[in-house]
Amino acid sequence: MKRLAWIAVVCLVALLGLGARPAQAQAAPGGPGPDSKFYVEFNFGPTLGHQSSYFVGGEGGMKLTDTIDVYVEGGHMGNVGTSDLDDRATVIANHLGGTASSAFKVNYFDGGIRYNIDATPNIHPYVMGGLGIAHVTTEVAFTVNGVVIDPSPGVQLGSDLSGGLNKFMLVIGFGVRVPFKTRFFGDLGYRYSPIFKSDSFETDSTIPTQRIVLGAGIRF
Repeated sequence: MKRLAWIAVVCLVALLGLGARPAQAQAAPGGPGPDSKFYVEFNFGPTLGHQSSYFVGGEGGMKLTDTIDVYVEGGHMGNVGTSDLDDRATVIANHLGGTASSAFKVNYFDGGIRYNIDATPNIHPYVMGGLGIAHVTTEVAFTVNGVVIDPSPGVQLGSDLSGGLNKFMLVIGFGVRVPFKTRFFGDLGYRYSPIFKSDSFETDSTIPTQRIVLGAGIRF
């Protein structure tokens, strides 16, 4: 995960290097132009939190005004497990006389508004916000004497330690886009996306996911 963080830093330096070029050097390739109303973007990067992992995703949007885009995005987060999940799994592991590993794996889809800040011709900061749905799959593995075991039939896992649930998700983020060539751009950003608790079981809690976004896209 430290390697992914270093990759993010390197990409930031590269993007800012592109943006720092003189305006006349960028004039030849040109920007997206006034007729470029749509964009698509592929992104990936590390997730941060109690369990750090990765995410991959895609985003698409349409320009509403010179400063406002409407967007939709979807993707997958590898593991955004929390300390609460670890604690619940540990109770069962202690009963079995072993240890537990746990994970929340998330498929998400959301949409909202992106506000583009008119800063310089070569660096385009933005802030964004949206709402969506996250399908959270809970996975727990128990190990006794170095062997992964199935706790059933002696222990029946509840919905707090197995299965999948759909939950509401909020997305708040910011970042910078750097245009290059004719219609392409690089994107470096941050997303805070709490996945809200449901009423499916009493001990459910909000999952505070965080993503560092490394993206590349095209306007058309």
